[in-house]
Amino acid sequence: MRADYVNPAVLRFLMGYMQPDNALALEVSLQTGLRIDDVLSAPTSALHGNTLTVFEKKTGKEAVKSVTGAVAKRLRRNASFAFLFPSRKRGKRKTPHKTRQAVFIDLRKAAERAGVAAHISPHSARKSYAVDVYHDGGLSAVKAALNHDRELTSMLYAYSDHLSEHHDELKENGDFTKISEEIEQLFAKIEIKLQEIKQKLVKIENFLLLP
Repeated sequence: MRADYVNPAVLRFLMGYMQPDNALALEVSLQTGLRIDDVLSAPTSALHGNTLTVFEKKTGKEAVKSVTGAVAKRLRRNASFAFLFPSRKRGKRKTPHKTRQAVFIDLRKAAERAGVAAHISPHSARKSYAVDVYHDGGLSAVKAALNHDRELTSMLYAYSDHLSEHHDELKENGDFTKISEEIEQLFAKIEIKLQEIKQKLVKIENFLLLP
């Protein structure tokens, strides 16, 4: 499902309608830019002082982030011996830690109650974080903060406030989908060429090492 950029003030307003632990998870994502799955699956040992260290599920990369002292205290109060966000489910449906679906459902209910019509999901917090980082440090700062490999991906997050505003218009005109597909195809071709170049360099290196 599409996740729009949402102003941080609006997200924090919606947190007031949510269950405390779900709201806390969303706040952590908003402060760190971490994907909500990585926030919810973080072990209790990941928190040291105000620093949160996780290994991203999607990329396997390490992410070291800071949260405010107040949020760190709330995390410790919420944590179990194993996870910062332990599951509250019981019986056969019990999971080791809270799930993304639980936060998503709670956030959507909060948006409905508050009359917020945006295409909102927990991923909106990551986009809101990216826009703030972009305004403070530029595109390279977004790329580093979100652990992206491609600058193109960072651009989609950094400009997500503008993209969300004009998404429906672009989609209606067919431009948004077409441009995205063309860019993805171009990057795929570049990656293939880079792999070919690397293979040739290996062959040259091996030849030069021959006695």
